[in-house]
Amino acid sequence: MNRCLDDAPLAKTSGRSGYRAARMVGADGLATLLLSNLVILTSAGISLAWVLRAVYRTARNTPPLPAAADTALVLGFRLQNRAVSPEFAGRLLRASALYQRRRIGRILVLGGRTGRETDLSEGGQGRRFLIGCGVPAARILVEEDSVHTLENLRNARAKLGETIAKSPIILVTSRYHLARSLAMAAGFGLKPVPCPAEDRLSHAPGTLLRLIREAWFLHWYHIGSAWSRWTGNARSLARIS
Repeated sequence: MNRCLDDAPLAKTSGRSGYRAARMVGADGLATLLLSNLVILTSAGISLAWVLRAVYRTARNTPPLPAAADTALVLGFRLQNRAVSPEFAGRLLRASALYQRRRIGRILVLGGRTGRETDLSEGGQGRRFLIGCGVPAARILVEEDSVHTLENLRNARAKLGETIAKSPIILVTSRYHLARSLAMAAGFGLKPVPCPAEDRLSHAPGTLLRLIREAWFLHWYHIGSAWSRWTGNARSLARIS
């Protein structure tokens, strides 16, 4: 068995609670959510289908191993029973493999306290998991204040400094989550290189629902970004760029 699976806690249950999209989005976020849904309705779903096509292609076609870079970002995932969930473990294992193959020099694990365990963070438990995998503690950075993907990436940029935008950075997450994460990272001025946790896209029954959900979130992000720029909404732009 993999060493890190022996040394670090791993939840035995699968699945996760629904992604809380509207959490902390504020009035501007809710307004753009309504606008995004209106665009979907008035286009008879065509705009959402177009985004879904892009989400699926990214999830299916992204190669499992990227070119070398200095840093890898591992997007967090809600803990289960105070432990790293199976999906989060997959992301961490991929980052560990990249380090062991000398494709990266350091890992930044992202994620705050998103569950009932207010004393534990996704980033902190992810760090413990990686150490169990044999990654030196000195090579692991942790961000523990974000509660969703947008905050993950905004806080990553702040932690690594503005110079990080000048060089490629590997973005490790689940395949269904890649397209939205890449768009948001680019919105923050980063140069993300996608790295899926899985070797290939799963065709399990729940995969299609996850892809549709991601397309809905990404549609919302694109509409919100366009609307904020068109209206010159500085407060909203500060959240996404």
